Amino acid sequence: MRYITIVSNNPTVELTSTDIHVTDYGVVPVLERVRDLVHLGHHLLTHPFAGSVKPNENPFRSVVVTKGDLGVDYQSVQIAEGCLEVARRMVKERPYRDFPTQAIKDLQLIDKSLLDSGLESLRMAGKL
Repeated sequence: MRYITIVSNNPTVELTSTDIHVTDYGVVPVLERVRDLVHLGHHLLTHPFAGSVKPNENPFRSVVVTKGDLGVDYQSVQIAEGCLEVARRMVKERPYRDFPTQAIKDLQLIDKSLLDSGLESLRMAGKL
């Protein structure tokens, strides 16, 4: 049994029925969903800005949270809210450009690689 939920808008990420596929384009809708989940008691397991990829440079984002209500974790709330605020500001100041097809594939690969790395770190730490 998995004790995590992946929130992602990346079509190359294989999601289970308990994961959350965000269909809206861009990082902000993903971070809004993550914020909502942490307010409901899920805890962040990977940082929304993993890999220091700027939210206005890559529209694809995958974040891992705990599965189910564990009680509000104020550190998760603070991180989720802060990242969402930064992403909104950055995307407003410098919106996404039109990416060619190959660049979109590359951006999806970057996000998937960061997710895979985060999942591996969680496995090694015994959190999966």
